[in-house]
Amino acid sequence: MRPLLKWAGGKSKLAGQISGAFGGRCRGRWIEPFIGSASVFLYRRAKDEIGDALLSDVKPKLVAMHVAVRDQVDDVIAELARLPVASGWESVYASVRDDFNDGPWLGPRHAARFIWLNRAGFNGLYRENRRGHFNVPVGRYAALAPPTPAHLREVSGLLQGAEIVCSGFADVMRQAGPGDHVYCDPPYVPLNATAAFTNYAKDPFGLDEQIALASSAMRAALRGACVVLSNHDLPIVRNELYPEASGFRVHARPEVGRPISRSVSTRKAITEVIAAIGPLLQVA
Repeated sequence: MRPLLKWAGGKSKLAGQISGAFGGRCRGRWIEPFIGSASVFLYRRAKDEIGDALLSDVKPKLVAMHVAVRDQVDDVIAELARLPVASGWESVYASVRDDFNDGPWLGPRHAARFIWLNRAGFNGLYRENRRGHFNVPVGRYAALAPPTPAHLREVSGLLQGAEIVCSGFADVMRQAGPGDHVYCDPPYVPLNATAAFTNYAKDPFGLDEQIALASSAMRAALRGACVVLSNHDLPIVRNELYPEASGFRVHARPEVGRPISRSVSTRKAITEVIAAIGPLLQVA
């Protein structure tokens, strides 16, 4: 099941491997504190591997888009149809982006502008400046290819019944318990000082946050949840953030492309790590 959004680090191609790291159908609730394009949720829901779900992110504009698609998909489709997709779309990109930044950041019109900008902006990036304004430049496409009405309705159907909230990962992961499956796809530990892509929101996600996330995963596992995390395959990730001594296990180390780089010549494959922990519930 394809997500609606193009997303930096999106997991559409790895959804099957990530799903396999959980070892079977979710008996409890699916919890995803970095929703992004929701590609893994959509994959597992379409295969009937999860039922109840709690989806969250710290980006309120992204959360509001998912909520509108879930609750008002026909209105989102109508608003998206008002935006140009053939000739002349480049000339209105800046004004649509300005309107998007002016808000309000809820409802069908907001969702339609979010989806349109995602397809019209450079490489599908989502980036905000320190004022919280979307500032991605226009992309170079002959024509735009936004999601079809059928695609939007299919995603809306899979989102039905899912709780979607704007929250940090710690508050959401505290709710994980026995039988729950938690998938964490945070901003990655950078490959080097110039490779960091942590300004997807106005607040950075640095090493302190990476350590706090790993600790939250361990605590959730001790409460009986199974937690799977994605990150760059680096020694600091394998040996310090997700070490075997703390109960983590490496499920897979897939190679993936790098579609974000401005230069085609630097879009080389990199290795990621899919790590899992839990359930570690102690039985008396």
